[in-house]
Amino acid sequence: MSAVVLLALGSAACSGSGTGPTTTQAPSPAERLIPKEQVAVARAEAAVAVGLPSAPGRPAPTLGAGAFPRPLPAHQVVGFLPYWDLGFTPDMADLTTLAYWSVSLADGGSISHAGQGWSSLTSPTLGFEMSQAHAAGVGVLLTVFSQKASVIDSIARNSAASGRRLALQVAAVLAARDFDGVDLDIEGSSTPDRGGFVRFVASFSKTLRSINPRWSIMLDTYPTSAFDPLGFFDVKAIMRYVDELFVMAYEMQVPGTASPTAPLTNASLNDAMTLAEYASVVPARRIVLGIPLYGYDFPTANRHDGAEVTGTPVAVTYSQIVAAGHRPTWDPITETALTVLRRNGKWHQTWFDDPVSIALKSALAAQFGCAGVGVWELGMSGNDASINAALLGGSAAVKLPLAAG
Repeated sequence: MSAVVLLALGSAACSGSGTGPTTTQAPSPAERLIPKEQVAVARAEAAVAVGLPSAPGRPAPTLGAGAFPRPLPAHQVVGFLPYWDLGFTPDMADLTTLAYWSVSLADGGSISHAGQGWSSLTSPTLGFEMSQAHAAGVGVLLTVFSQKASVIDSIARNSAASGRRLALQVAAVLAARDFDGVDLDIEGSSTPDRGGFVRFVASFSKTLRSINPRWSIMLDTYPTSAFDPLGFFDVKAIMRYVDELFVMAYEMQVPGTASPTAPLTNASLNDAMTLAEYASVVPARRIVLGIPLYGYDFPTANRHDGAEVTGTPVAVTYSQIVAAGHRPTWDPITETALTVLRRNGKWHQTWFDDPVSIALKSALAAQFGCAGVGVWELGMSGNDASINAALLGGSAAVKLPLAAG
């Protein structure tokens, strides 16, 4: 995707490096939206035919074959494939869009030719992945990424020229490598850059569309962006220049507390709140809800759910969590899974999204009329078929017209 969580695996998760996207402390969402959130969550839970535990500590439910007695409306499924996962071939039939992550943005709107993301553009492995995608009707986007403040400051200061420069360079790569469009994963944190970034995106979009109007443009944003007037992304202004927003709805855990990175509900930041706020300012049909295929292992003061954290959390992928073999329990407050265990004399809690919590998120996105859902990132699933089933919700993935070829 593009959302950036650089895991301790030596690679970035969804866009960028570090521990996750930088977000601005924002005011609480308007109280008027809370009833809408509650109704949407209740309907999403009803759409997934799984018995959800009502008390903490109960075994996490599993996603069976009949989990969607009434299929969700057909929707998009977006999956990020980073350069370090080339060779991992997902089930293309279950995808709408594959986003190759990534080439880096440099000062002034240029594409950096350094790094493995750039060098892998010409690899036979990526070529094979793209041919498999296109054969299945899956669009492939090139992600342009930066989390570097000096780079983002430079494009915001000289927005028109930087936008044109990047569009011309991106167009050359898209045409040469048969991409279907671009994903902008530019994760800023400076309020003064807010207006300049909108003008940069406008310039980029105008130039790219003048070259090939069939190329699609997706842009990645934070969960707080729709209601944070001091945040980097002015989503209402940006929406007119892009086709879709990929909302990186993760890294929402409570500081200092063992907690989920993507709670469905009942947390200071959660998916229901995020979608309600986005749908109030931009068309929901152009929103893709991002879902993490990773969680965090927290060293904790005790075994109780949500205990105080006593050390640095470590990011772990869904496939690693499954391979560890510990029986997960269910948190009925946030509707997410966790494991609790004692290791080397210390308590640990690992909070993560499993097929049931992902199914609930897919159903929630459907309640808000979103374009679909997406994941950071495909290789973290271990090709677990139940993850794909949870994302699809009993429907086939929507296929969009391809620009390549």
